[in-house]
Amino acid sequence: MKIFDVRDRLSLLVKQTTQVGIGFLVMLLLTGGRLPAFVVNSTACLSIVFVTYSEVRRLAKGKS
Repeated sequence: MKIFDVRDRLSLLVKQTTQVGIGFLVMLLLTGGRLPAFVVNSTACLSIVFVTYSEVRRLAKGKS
């Protein structure tokens, strides 16, 4: 594994983590800090789907 590949993966992870964090922050702001458990669980599941989809798309792009 090349150092550039590791740096790119780390950069992508930081980017995805930032996007997910901003999503949680927006949910907190919209609900005034009183998030129902359903909203927290839904946001967590959507975050997992987002990161998984991004990784699958990145891997498919790298193979072609």
